[in-house]
Amino acid sequence: MSRWQRWKRTRTRNKIGSAQPANALKPTAAGMLIAVGIVYGDLGTSPIYAPKALMLAQGGTLNRFQVLGSLSLVFWFMLLVVTIKYVCVAMSADNDGEGGVFALFAAVRKYWKPAGIIAMIGAAAFLADSVFTPAVSITSAVEGLASIPAIGNSATWSQELSIMLSIAIIVALFLIQHAGTNRLGSLFGPIMTVWFTFIGAIGIAAIATDWTVLQALDPTIGIRFLFSNENKVGVALMGSVFLALTGAEALYSDMGHVGRANIRASWPLVNIMLICSYFGQGAWMLAGNGIAVDDAAPFFQIIPQTIRPIGVLLALLAGVIASQALISGAFTLAASADGLGWMPRLNMRYPGVNKGQIYIPSVCATLAVCTVLVVLYFRSSSAMEAAYGLALTIAMLMVTVLLFVFLWQVRGWRVTAVLMCALFLAVELLFLSASAVKFMEGGYITVLIWALVFGLFHVCSRGSRLEAAEQGHVQADDLAHILAVSTADKRRDLVADNLVYLTPDPNMREVEKDIAVSMIHRRAHVYWIVTVTQSERPYERTWKVVSHGTGLHRVTIVLGYKEPQFYLQQYMRAIMTDMLGRGEIERIEPQWPKLATRNERLGVGSVRYVLMHRVVSPESKLPESDRTLLRTYQWVKRTISRPVEWFGLETNDPIIDTVPVWGGGEQDLPMVRL
Repeated sequence: MSRWQRWKRTRTRNKIGSAQPANALKPTAAGMLIAVGIVYGDLGTSPIYAPKALMLAQGGTLNRFQVLGSLSLVFWFMLLVVTIKYVCVAMSADNDGEGGVFALFAAVRKYWKPAGIIAMIGAAAFLADSVFTPAVSITSAVEGLASIPAIGNSATWSQELSIMLSIAIIVALFLIQHAGTNRLGSLFGPIMTVWFTFIGAIGIAAIATDWTVLQALDPTIGIRFLFSNENKVGVALMGSVFLALTGAEALYSDMGHVGRANIRASWPLVNIMLICSYFGQGAWMLAGNGIAVDDAAPFFQIIPQTIRPIGVLLALLAGVIASQALISGAFTLAASADGLGWMPRLNMRYPGVNKGQIYIPSVCATLAVCTVLVVLYFRSSSAMEAAYGLALTIAMLMVTVLLFVFLWQVRGWRVTAVLMCALFLAVELLFLSASAVKFMEGGYITVLIWALVFGLFHVCSRGSRLEAAEQGHVQADDLAHILAVSTADKRRDLVADNLVYLTPDPNMREVEKDIAVSMIHRRAHVYWIVTVTQSERPYERTWKVVSHGTGLHRVTIVLGYKEPQFYLQQYMRAIMTDMLGRGEIERIEPQWPKLATRNERLGVGSVRYVLMHRVVSPESKLPESDRTLLRTYQWVKRTISRPVEWFGLETNDPIIDTVPVWGGGEQDLPMVRL
């Protein structure tokens, strides 16, 4: 089975957080509650910072036309992008119930070759967005503390203290990732339900002070304002409008987790609560209130002072939940990229009760460091907004491109594909142009993060193909015959009674050539080729073997996703003992019984493990660009991946066999004899 097939099988079976199958046709109360907790975190925190960005874009104080125009743009673009594009159209384009850029890639890759590059760009943009979401959500919520008079008017409160508190919460959030979110996750739904109810109620109370704010429902007001002279920033205003839509991509990506029906059933109520919050803040703006960069957001100022501490606390909880959803999404996406060969093999852990809860230490550490650096660099949520959204716009554009191919090729909805995707593309290009205007104000940070992630994807994808291109295979039966002759050579020293070669290649009848050559050069009584794979069940330890004579055995070990790989030596001892008891391998008596290890006392003999380390041959005829890329890929693997630690072989004195890849450059060079 290829790496792609293993990834696809994992994705189609990996349904988390749902009380029923993710592609269920009917919503349930429990499923909708889970959807509210998991899917809408990013969208649900946008009312905290998006209206402030809209006000600051016009100088801090807005006249009636500016307020109604800004709200009209938010309302109608939320309807177009979130409701129509994602909830109605994109969610009909799934791959066995899964959504997101990888699911679309899986569905269209056989119809369109460039789909891989498009998916890489979109996935890299999503990971870049995962850095900014915790930073913006948590920082904007912490800044809300200044709206509480007892805190904001105190001598101890300052922007530096706000930054320190934000960083402390962010660090704590990343530090608890290793424990999983099973217990905490059960609270996400109720907390976010309370949050949406709260912001909706506060918004309605504010709207009641000036019902004329509802005039913003007229779409012509927004269009006229966007292109009028009263819009002080021109098309760049769309960058602030887009902040109200952040989270739409996560909504589609999480479809496989909570189910399409549950999202579609819960979205109308969530959408109404969000619009009430935006329009409530609009009514506050119509009263002539202004704002400065250092002031608390309008969201906090429309909350009555008596209950404002409750609002700030709920905002902090909502910010943490939104951040957690993006972090979990980043883990899932990184795991998918690993399965596709777009990243080096990652050390994954599954701390929760189901496989959907993935924890990847290297990804977690990288996100934590980048998020803290973003907070330290920008120092306020208002400054981050220049960079926030640019990556997500790119991700949305890539989804639109893949969505067009899906509707055209897979579903055959050609008229829908042209009309809908042309509209979506025009809107998102407008958002992209607006975000690009703010490139020098901080957008370059997003582009830098995106470029690094995309570069990693490209290097690993191309590097893994180059590395595998020249490996070749030999028949296992032929190798067993050669080894039988080679083992009879008494002149060579015995490396170990058992040599265990580890390989990701699942082929049970053929052996990679470099492993075969290594076996021939090392004398042992028995040779083993072992592949460790992962099961969809949490607790499983099964294995199968194909024996080629008595001296060569091909083993596949299947471990549940809760079973650690670093017990490999114990797993192999159990396998060898079982085969010894069945007479499938011969008993090996220890040469020095008093110094014998446990394996030797059992009659298995000594065991050593061999790991293949592949390097570029200096004689290779690879083009210099491919040679550099392949060496970069191998450096990335050495930096991120440590197979010795994965399998718990630190104390086994494993053999690291360095073999060349892409030799083929051998040539006779003329020499002059003196």
